[in-house]
Amino acid sequence: MSKSVNNLPGAAPPPKSLLGYHRQLAPAAAVKVSPLCLGGMGFGRAWEDIMGSCDKEKSFELMDYFYSQGGNFIDTANNYQNGESEAIIGEWMKTRDNREEIILATKYTSPWRLAEQDTRIQSNFGGNNKKSLTVAIEASLKNLQTSYIDLA
Repeated sequence: MSKSVNNLPGAAPPPKSLLGYHRQLAPAAAVKVSPLCLGGMGFGRAWEDIMGSCDKEKSFELMDYFYSQGGNFIDTANNYQNGESEAIIGEWMKTRDNREEIILATKYTSPWRLAEQDTRIQSNFGGNNKKSLTVAIEASLKNLQTSYIDLA
């Protein structure tokens, strides 16, 4: 007589939705992610004149619902909404104390300091060079209020 996995003592309850059925991202990336990745490009208001926006309150509501349904994969970039996206996601993870449950992806190749007019020389704040990578990841870690990024 066989028992289902969910009947075993101490077994996790079944997921609330299909978002909770996590799968390995790729053979070389062993993290397990929800089948849908929540994109953070619209989180913030800096770009509302050109592509729309989602203020912090609405962004938190979206992430709360995504997370409550089993979603654990969130994507952003250092230049989305001039950095507001990363800041909102970082604040959400900190206030919800769920960083260890989230698989966080961010990107760094776009010129991300263009909005900062006080930065006079901006030639190395974009592209895949080591300087861009180092400076961008350090800034992303600060904005995201975390000590690590799962996928960059």
